[in-house]
Amino acid sequence: MKLESMVDAILSAVEHPQQGAERQITVIEESGEEKSISYATLAQQALATSSALVGLGVRSNDLVILALPASIDHLLLLTACVLAGALPCTVPLPGRLMADSPRNQIYIACQLFSPRLLIAADSNAASLQKLLAATGTRVASIADLNAAATAGYPLRVERRGADGGHHVQLTSGSTGRPKAVILSHRNVIDNVLGIGGSVGYDAEHGDASASWLPLYHDMGLVTLLSNLYYQSPLLLMQPSSFIRNPLGWLKRMSQFGTTTTAAPTFGLQYCIRRYREASMKDVDLSKLRNIFIGAERVDETCLRDFAQKFAPHGLSRSALQPCYGMAESTLAVTMHDATAAYDAAALTYVMPDRIDSGALIEHSLARPVDGATRLAETVLSMGKPIPGMQVAIRSGPDSNAREREVGEIYIRGSSIMSGYLPSEGQVEHYQSGDWFATGDLGYTVDEHLYVLGRKKEIIIIRGSNYFPHEVEDVIAAHPLLENGGNAIAAIGVYDETQGTENLVVMIEHEKTEAQAALRAELQASLRDKFGFGAHAIEFVAAGSLPRTTSGKLQRLKCRDIYIEKTLQDDSKDDGQDTDDACADSEAKPTTVAI
Repeated sequence: MKLESMVDAILSAVEHPQQGAERQITVIEESGEEKSISYATLAQQALATSSALVGLGVRSNDLVILALPASIDHLLLLTACVLAGALPCTVPLPGRLMADSPRNQIYIACQLFSPRLLIAADSNAASLQKLLAATGTRVASIADLNAAATAGYPLRVERRGADGGHHVQLTSGSTGRPKAVILSHRNVIDNVLGIGGSVGYDAEHGDASASWLPLYHDMGLVTLLSNLYYQSPLLLMQPSSFIRNPLGWLKRMSQFGTTTTAAPTFGLQYCIRRYREASMKDVDLSKLRNIFIGAERVDETCLRDFAQKFAPHGLSRSALQPCYGMAESTLAVTMHDATAAYDAAALTYVMPDRIDSGALIEHSLARPVDGATRLAETVLSMGKPIPGMQVAIRSGPDSNAREREVGEIYIRGSSIMSGYLPSEGQVEHYQSGDWFATGDLGYTVDEHLYVLGRKKEIIIIRGSNYFPHEVEDVIAAHPLLENGGNAIAAIGVYDETQGTENLVVMIEHEKTEAQAALRAELQASLRDKFGFGAHAIEFVAAGSLPRTTSGKLQRLKCRDIYIEKTLQDDSKDDGQDTDDACADSEAKPTTVAI
């Protein structure tokens, strides 16, 4: 029976104590300590924590920012906010270099959205209070919450309807400033059931989940919310532990009996690069039947390599399931139906479409390759819309595209947000029930969705459209870059003199001794593929290209950084005489610090 709200899901563990006591969430905390809590205990302690929130002045529909890593405290506070009718919003903790900067996302979120309360770990509360003093945001530590929980404030449970707010998800997207997406109980439950239904997820039959994704990431958060709804076993790991040791993720899932997990493409690439046979001894992945792959462009070669690399450890090839979604749709929009045609020996849901690059560039058509094709590319199916969701491709504002005609992806359905929290300077608005313009370009074939990239990131050169990934794939194929460890961003920079955009490529690569030869070889590859080279190929420091909190490259920010650097260089040159300027151009370093 479908529940009306997540409050019902949380409290069902108390109402059915035997089942709620048997199943647990296990968290590997930042200290490395493994802690577990049953769903029944989580619900009981969250009720007490909800009274503490009331004592600290939190009321219905108040925004409460959680500046916490994955931890039992985080789980308690998130569920307590939901029980109290507040809107929890998890944000990424600032890195050491950004801890006291007004550019970090915590500061920006507090400045834009005026939360009632920000809750931080005891070790971070004082520094965040100092940082946020100018915003007027009240900061409370875990110790403050614990003290308030013993003060005798009344329990607060708000059993709101399906359309009441459940949580807020911050999204900066790959192109814009942060927005605060309001998601309702209906949005969450319908998305959770759509995801679970696509794979036949059933805790009664032994399903269990694991995630290393941060809880401020929609894919990480909805993994948690799905397990709160199903009350199935869940293992939460720290993102930093995955970065240190990606094979540890696979080992932990083997030990935990995980059946379902999720990861972006780079996570799978990282496991392939770090693979050591000795490290994977006795790791059994035969229970792992679903790996949802999204958050960034999904690469066929990566999926095939991952399937081959981990097949000796029992990995089902059909576990690899590309999908499409975004924060505004709670998480998933399209998925593959893994309840049909599942074959552990086959890449059932890796469905490549080989299309003519020329037809795509010149006519915005995803035409299948034929004998006349000179250049081709591969795009993977992201599946079909989950129940309650619709997808439309529009070639114009009110014109639906034909099959294989490229256009903007529009979505509508019960998983789509209630709207955005208002903030200064925000121009995007959404009315519940309307079609939502995703800003992504794609096409459909037999109801399957194929995603090409962001509309705002298209590179237009002499009237022809090029998707960044087309250029980035050529660059990434070079032997020095093909291991996937170098971030690459292709951008278009408008040239007023020529009246068209110039192609600029930025690559995270710091081996200066190889850069001159590498640049020449990359230019040759681009000319061979497209008939033209890049205006500039810039090598930048590792980890310096800007990304969203979900790991997507922010190409428009990359463009801004490049333009700013070019203007600075031009300004320096203008201050020199001709001979000095020429000498400076020869001496410019090949690595750019960002």
